[in-house]
Amino acid sequence: MTRLSVTVSGHPQYSVVSLTGDLDKLTVPQFEEAVAELLTRGHVRIIVDTANLEFCDSTGVWTLLTTMRRAYEQNGWLRLAGVHGFLGRLLELTRLGAAFPIDSDVPESLRRAFEGSVPALP
Repeated sequence: MTRLSVTVSGHPQYSVVSLTGDLDKLTVPQFEEAVAELLTRGHVRIIVDTANLEFCDSTGVWTLLTTMRRAYEQNGWLRLAGVHGFLGRLLELTRLGAAFPIDSDVPESLRRAFEGSVPALP
């Protein structure tokens, strides 16, 4: 089992939450804590970078859906970037991929989210 590393990069117009390792029943609280802090501070535009995510179970997918709903409720959004491997297959099999805006990487998420007024990456 791989542990989860959650890295948050805050920017004035958006935040990137990068996940490395496994997002599962044991590690979901770590992700939830990071996202709850963002939402509490009013950072409601979130890109979840899953390029280095090795595994995601149903608890992880449910948490991503819940986080997206919470962001939308605060007039924000959530996009997934770098979906591949197990998460990609899980989203395909459950047809939940249609519920998320999914991009190939963080720069594409920024282009699509801001449609022409792309904030500069650090």
